[in-house]
Amino acid sequence: MLRQNFQKDLAELHTKLLSMGGRIEQMLRLALEALRSGHPEPGEAVDNMEIIIDAMAVEIDEFCIELIAKQQPVGQDLRRIIGAMRLAIDMERVADISTNIVEQSRLLQRPLLKPLVDIPKMVDVASSMLVDSLNALINSDVALANDVWHRDDIVDELCERILVELRGMMSVDASLVPKALPLLIVAIQVERIADHATNIAESVAYIVEGKRIVYHKKH
Repeated sequence: MLRQNFQKDLAELHTKLLSMGGRIEQMLRLALEALRSGHPEPGEAVDNMEIIIDAMAVEIDEFCIELIAKQQPVGQDLRRIIGAMRLAIDMERVADISTNIVEQSRLLQRPLLKPLVDIPKMVDVASSMLVDSLNALINSDVALANDVWHRDDIVDELCERILVELRGMMSVDASLVPKALPLLIVAIQVERIADHATNIAESVAYIVEGKRIVYHKKH
């Protein structure tokens, strides 16, 4: 019976994590829309959702602490709960990054230098990494975690391409700084999202196998 209760609690924890992950993904899409359009509504929605995410992170943390106290799990079960707590922290930080992107969208002078191409690509890859790292954690899927690690290199390469281009523009024409600098900051912020997804993926091998594996970037 105790084991059945634990599995029920674990399923509830996973539901909470998935709900939080879905909201985070929505926040990223809204932040990108705010950046693209300059309209205030998407950014205001992101600001409102951050409050919800903060509350969800606290709820998950308290649920995990209660679960540890009540069930006294050991081994993989304990590592799984600790991994969930770390995941909630990483997702909360991604929510903070979404609000940072919105802040930059408000500072960005318009019209844009050019249509956004590489930054939406970065958001797509980083968002998929976050979702898949969450699924890898919940399903103890080391192979999926490994795939997340490799996609981090794609985000890094896109980020580097954006930074080189924008820095080049600003060095040639200083008047472009108000249009280029917020985009440069956004690219760096999105790259951080991929790093958080990689952090989660690195936890999967530890949870499943009890050993810590650290992924090293190409550059």
